[in-house]
Amino acid sequence: MEYNNPLIPIAAIPQYQEIPLQRIEPDYKKVLWFNWTIAYLFITGLTVLIFITNEKIQKAWIITLAVFVFMSSIALVIASIEIGFKNRSWALRDKDIIFKKGWLFQRTHIVPFAKVQHCILKTGPVGRRYNLASLRFMTAASHQRDISINGLSLEVAEKIKEHARQAI
Repeated sequence: MEYNNPLIPIAAIPQYQEIPLQRIEPDYKKVLWFNWTIAYLFITGLTVLIFITNEKIQKAWIITLAVFVFMSSIALVIASIEIGFKNRSWALRDKDIIFKKGWLFQRTHIVPFAKVQHCILKTGPVGRRYNLASLRFMTAASHQRDISINGLSLEVAEKIKEHARQAI
């Protein structure tokens, strides 16, 4: 038996960067805004309640620091939604799915359908209003290899799930 392990030139490797990616649905930005608004209203109410009931922390510097941290976190969320939304894109190929996301740290996940053990189609109450769904592909490797693609139209998500099911 002869051992054969030929060299593959770098130029012969397919480049995933050249694949045109599709953006997620624009209505998903409304869902993000709604979810973050609800979260910040809850955080604001809880923070105000804590400051009202605890006299020890009713000092100007503590309140100033809390407002600064709160406003900074709101600025980060706004930047994350507005800038990060533009980078959320996906592509479906015959044997795998590609998902790209991120703002400061961009990540591109390529999940071969042969490695997918389970696929979940999920809709939430706000997303259903805009006919949106999420797809989660789970692999055997670890939870960090799993991908969730949020902001797909329900019809597209169902088609992708069916394609993945047939490819497995």
